[in-house]
Amino acid sequence: MKNISNPTINGLKILSCLFLTVLTINTKAQEVKYFKSIFPEEDGKVKSIGNTQFEYYRSIFPEENGKIKSIGDTKFEYNRSIFPEENGKLKSVGNKTVTYYRSIFPEENGKIKSIGDIEFTYYRSIFDEENGKVKSIGNTKVEYYRSIFPEENGKIKSIGGAQIEYHRSIFPEENGKLKSISGQTGSNFISSPIELYQFIMQENAK
Repeated sequence: MKNISNPTINGLKILSCLFLTVLTINTKAQEVKYFKSIFPEEDGKVKSIGNTQFEYYRSIFPEENGKIKSIGDTKFEYNRSIFPEENGKLKSVGNKTVTYYRSIFPEENGKIKSIGDIEFTYYRSIFDEENGKVKSIGNTKVEYYRSIFPEENGKIKSIGGAQIEYHRSIFPEENGKLKSISGQTGSNFISSPIELYQFIMQENAK
């Protein structure tokens, strides 16, 4: 499998990081502008980052109204569906279709099933530390700590060949926070370890 095209990945990265309130692009070097608009669907939201323009739906359909319509050249569409598992969620990013599980298993029901030809699976496990969390994305397996240390217990342990460590510290400012990501994921979805880590964190938070 090939990596998803750059415009699609860029859109997913920015969406993911907006939801996490952490932008993956270098905002120190690029000016961020916000809408001052009479339209509530866009007022106060990101208008541009550097030369990248953001556009939002002004729509009669609540499933898409106020949501991101485009980031640069990448277009976003949302499902208007009778199925609650997918209604209002992303339908497509660029030329890639997003599908969702409609499942009897709550661990996966309503979660992303595929983006383009990249498939997602989720743990159905007796261990709370991993149950319902992302198990694999395409060819890349995700593992979680089952640990006596609360600073790392239940957090991502590895993504493919990349190993993740967390601070166990007397300083609350760093205790339990990400310490290092070493190695490569080997992912055919998002190649950057830190960006894939952020994407998985977002999915697990749903």
